[in-house]
Amino acid sequence: MMPLGAGKAEVALEKIAKSLLEKDALISGMIVLHRSEIEAGDLHGLLERLGPETPPKDLNVIAASTLLAVEGYVDTDAEIYEIPACREFYQRKCEKWTPWLFAGSIWTADLMAIVLACLPRVICIRRGADLVVRWEAEDMQAFLQKSLPTAAWLHHRAGIGKEDGCSLLMASAAYVGLPFSE
Repeated sequence: MMPLGAGKAEVALEKIAKSLLEKDALISGMIVLHRSEIEAGDLHGLLERLGPETPPKDLNVIAASTLLAVEGYVDTDAEIYEIPACREFYQRKCEKWTPWLFAGSIWTADLMAIVLACLPRVICIRRGADLVVRWEAEDMQAFLQKSLPTAAWLHHRAGIGKEDGCSLLMASAAYVGLPFSE
């Protein structure tokens, strides 16, 4: 169960900052995508900010501590994984490059919202102030089978040791509900 607004496409920066301060979370930065990029399917901006050519020192800073936000959807209360254009954008991005579990902050619902947008089938049922979200286990498994090796490679490229990298991957996997075993 996710609270409504946890994966809101447009979230006020003040609300994010307040939430992070309350959690004493470490956030290294924020990558903001605009609705026009999403709807045009323009992957260039995101690849430029978080792509295969990102320098190792920058990768080290953003590991598991970056917020990935979408702006321009103030006219809807939908979560990003409910907006067809967002789902299509993230799914296309995921086919080309899957850095989400490496970069996304596990301190917020942001990472889970992006993972859900990448899955081919997500069912959302609203119950009062809560949103019940269901997905197929095999879809999540397929996403993780593609994303975890990419995340491990990015940790290696960033100079993050195997033990620390494994801890970050275990935290990300647990975050999306995957029981992690060595």
